[in-house]
Amino acid sequence: MRRTTYNCMNRGYQKEILREIKGLRYFDDSDILFYWKETLQGVNRLKKKKIVNLTEMRRLTIGLAAIERAIRQRLGGER
Repeated sequence: MRRTTYNCMNRGYQKEILREIKGLRYFDDSDILFYWKETLQGVNRLKKKKIVNLTEMRRLTIGLAAIERAIRQRLGGER
């Protein structure tokens, strides 16, 4: 997912990622892990389909990038 995070930020989705991180600020660690697993399952389900809703895929990818950054911030690896 790190490459996906990097690609999202390079494509100009940084504002959306920061907005998602602000929403995750009030979540518990266990809630964030549950949200991460559910989002990852959603991405995998969309990848298996022949016709994919790109808006939903973009939203899920931005969510995954935000979760990854939020986890790193909580662990103290990034500010």
